[in-house]
Amino acid sequence: MNDLITSTSNPKVKEIVQLLTKARARKQSGLCVVEGAREIQRALAAGWTGVELWSKEDAAQAYWMQSFERQYMAGAKVFEKIAYRSSTEAHVALFKQRHWKLDELGALLSEARGVLVVEGVEKPGNAGAILRTAQAAGVAAVFFADAALDLYGPNVMRNATGAIFEVPTVLGTSAQVQSLLEEHGFQIYITHMHSDSVSMFELDWPGKSAIVLGEESGGLSSHWLHQGYTNTIIPMEGEAVDSLNVSVAAAVLMYHWKSKLV
Repeated sequence: MNDLITSTSNPKVKEIVQLLTKARARKQSGLCVVEGAREIQRALAAGWTGVELWSKEDAAQAYWMQSFERQYMAGAKVFEKIAYRSSTEAHVALFKQRHWKLDELGALLSEARGVLVVEGVEKPGNAGAILRTAQAAGVAAVFFADAALDLYGPNVMRNATGAIFEVPTVLGTSAQVQSLLEEHGFQIYITHMHSDSVSMFELDWPGKSAIVLGEESGGLSSHWLHQGYTNTIIPMEGEAVDSLNVSVAAAVLMYHWKSKLV
């Protein structure tokens, strides 16, 4: 029978709160919090390792809950404390973070036709939206180069709506990512406003394409700008708008790439 936890001062409850609010706690433990039955099931189906499951005390049992050896029932006040989203249904789970390593991507990249690289992204909402669209567009992997945020924080997890479980999501330095893409024969397309550029509508996109975008405020670092890569832009009408939000720009470019696949 699952333990019923009713005190918000319980050490286990405090542990979850720390995982929700402190990047250091997530890094030290290697854990992250996943909310809602649908997302928990997606994580399990993708092979993520569930550590423990917390359910509202009146929650119905379901077959997928058997994947967790450690299960707790949470009183109303406890569940309110550990649920980051106000709309969370009846379940919160702890999972081991899934880290894709650069050296385990060989087989995937050998077959991949398109990947996305985002350098220095800072805003969790943008990171989550990028992952969600990347899954929908069918890119093989998303690289977060020199990331300035914690991918396993609750805002990224919430905005990704489960895509982080299913799209290979890779952390590395810009130099590491660049080297890996070149090693596997990708044609690299950077996006930079202040250099000679080619409209995306003029691109046919080759068999192996890598789209590289910079962070929200400063764009790409000089690391990507002097390598002879093709610089592409999204044409815009009028003078009021000179750039798009990075997640919107990523979506436009990924879907244009997708439209050219044969």
